[in-house]
Amino acid sequence: MSQIDRGSAPAPSTRRAGVPGMGAVVIGVLVLALLVAVLFAANTNQVVGWIVVVVAGLWLILAATIFLVLHRGARAVGRRWDNTNANLAARNQPRTVQVIDEDERNHELKLDHSFKIIQVQHDVAVKNLDGDSDEARDQLNRALETIQITANNARDMITERRKARKASAVDGEIID
Repeated sequence: MSQIDRGSAPAPSTRRAGVPGMGAVVIGVLVLALLVAVLFAANTNQVVGWIVVVVAGLWLILAATIFLVLHRGARAVGRRWDNTNANLAARNQPRTVQVIDEDERNHELKLDHSFKIIQVQHDVAVKNLDGDSDEARDQLNRALETIQITANNARDMITERRKARKASAVDGEIID
């Protein structure tokens, strides 16, 4: 006997298309009862026979309605079940690990630090922008100079990094 792999897609239905289910059998019996009632009612031509035909027809309509509603509901539940299994299987897939080059990480940290310096100096510049004293004007000039130097350094780091990427050959196998 084979084992079932719980992590794979759900197994296809074991029911074959040509084999009728219990609902189809019940509806077939009710159709047969309706036909028999119609034949007897037509042969005897009595009111009681036609009442039996009406009752059999109503039972057939009721059974067909219940069968169709339950069948549609079962299909909807089956679709939900399949979606849930697919979501669980996707969640249980092994996670891929992204490897970040140490140089790349250091480069990002340096750029982050440069942007933080620029933000701090921006706050200093805004604080001293309306100051009329020589000290406020001096701090504003130093803040603007620091922003200029830091921005130039950050741009130089980006330029060097781009040149290094273009100059280095890529090792490994190309995967489509």
